[in-house]
Amino acid sequence: MKFSEVVGTENRFLLGCWSAAVFLVLILGFILGSDPVSILGVAESREFQVNFDSPVEIKHIYVLPSQIVRKGDLLAELGQSEWDSQLRVLKSRYDKLNAEMHLRQQLAGVVKDLGHLAPQADPLLVDLEDARKEMVLIEGRMKNLFVFAEVDGAVGAVNFKNGEKAPAFAPLITLVPLNPTYVNGYINENLSSTLKVGQVVEVNSAGGKVTRGSVVSIGSRIVQIPERLLRIQTLAAWGREVVIKIPRNNEFLLGEKVFVQKKWSLSLLSRAYADEVLSNSDPNQQDPREMDIPLNIVETFKPEMSGIVFIPELKQFALISDDYPEDHPVLFLMNEQGQIQPHQIQLPGMPTMADIESVSTQGDNLYLLSSLSTTKKGKLKDERHIFAQIKRHGLSYKIEHHVDLRTPLLQALRDSRDPALNSIYEADLQAGKEGFEIEGHAIDKNDLYLALKGPVLHRNEGLILKVTDFAPVFSGTLKPAQVTLAARFQMKLPHQDVESVLTDLIKQGDSFYVASSCRKSSCSAIWKLNVDTAQTELFHEFQVPHLEGLAIHPETHQIFAVFDSKGSSPYAVVSLGAEKGTP
Repeated sequence: MKFSEVVGTENRFLLGCWSAAVFLVLILGFILGSDPVSILGVAESREFQVNFDSPVEIKHIYVLPSQIVRKGDLLAELGQSEWDSQLRVLKSRYDKLNAEMHLRQQLAGVVKDLGHLAPQADPLLVDLEDARKEMVLIEGRMKNLFVFAEVDGAVGAVNFKNGEKAPAFAPLITLVPLNPTYVNGYINENLSSTLKVGQVVEVNSAGGKVTRGSVVSIGSRIVQIPERLLRIQTLAAWGREVVIKIPRNNEFLLGEKVFVQKKWSLSLLSRAYADEVLSNSDPNQQDPREMDIPLNIVETFKPEMSGIVFIPELKQFALISDDYPEDHPVLFLMNEQGQIQPHQIQLPGMPTMADIESVSTQGDNLYLLSSLSTTKKGKLKDERHIFAQIKRHGLSYKIEHHVDLRTPLLQALRDSRDPALNSIYEADLQAGKEGFEIEGHAIDKNDLYLALKGPVLHRNEGLILKVTDFAPVFSGTLKPAQVTLAARFQMKLPHQDVESVLTDLIKQGDSFYVASSCRKSSCSAIWKLNVDTAQTELFHEFQVPHLEGLAIHPETHQIFAVFDSKGSSPYAVVSLGAEKGTP
């Protein structure tokens, strides 16, 4: 039997209307039957307190009360004389135990009897290992006596002055975020509610600002609702406390009263948004963006960043510029967000030094290297040929050694038995003002690696020189046998007929990550080079020129790259997990 014979042609429209009406009633019943939640609350933020579990000395406070700071800014530098004395005692104990162990091993009978014992069965070995672990623990603590801002915010209170000693767990500095990060609200006990942790809610202010948040906790006891949040302030009320997390980029004021409502939405979408609100991680940035340089620096001069290195104990990057006023270099500190610190690190005892192209670090030493090149007019200047070693301790930096590296290095190339190195020397003589130039360097144990920008023996060819046991260089000694050709490789970009030149390198295990920049074209690249095979792969390509420096963040496993764009200071971040050629 057909549908039209049962209903009739004239009743089809009426049946359609009734069906639509029933459907709408069901939907409205579902929505209206869902539990409406109306909560009054206050937009607040967690105050951050800086304290330590042992007494500390205040070396220097870098901020003032009410000062606005950014995440990663240096707040204070601390000291710990008690840890120094503990470390001296532990080292003395370790040396004595170690001497006793060596003495005992010289006794043939004892060695024979103990040779089969596990290390944990020998009391002397146990004491020796315990002393070593305690030394490592204290040394690690001593490297983390720098206080950095955990969030963007305002300094609330500075409770100690320079030179004072703070007891254990005493709050040194308080930091209040600029924007509220959560809402503290209450559900009246007379209202039934099925609000759950993870539920997405809408947060409104009296001024019309709106955002969405996610419920992170619901109280399990009844408490009195604050008078400010009562609808009738003379009539006391009680309810359950609710904490709602909101995004950091909201427009609410700290302490502002807000109104919270639970909105009907699909559960999958609600959960997805809740996960987004609760997540604090940002996607890896790969496109270059501008550094945030404070006015006190740019009012003096515009830095042209040419090198970058990560300083572990500061948890910051140290950057150097090509040129400085009167050729007196300083170090700039940058956090992971590309924000340059107002505080600049002075380098006492440093001679005038120009055209600084690279920086590296090893242990407590920092190394700076000029380009070793001539000026644009082809003149030789001593300040462009300096290789400097700087001793660093926290924020204190002192020049240890410096030497004119150009002359002995070129002489070593001239006198080398390697024809390829002789060719570099001869090409320099012929190239004139576009001759010998070092754009980057890296240090691995006792060896120094140099990234040669010029002279170019073959188009798109990269050359890395190696100086074995480089320490005697600072005393003016460099033998031809110490200089070798560490790598010779191609840097040809696919799908582009451009010339690339080497501009920096970093050594990571058995690989180099090298930077290249295109001549007369807007492109740069990072290459991964295998030391043993000299095979390169294109790691990352940029559509901007003048890539100048690379550094690896050991905790986030990202490469930070800096560019010199003549008037701007871009930087980029690339994950070490990025695939070859990721745009």
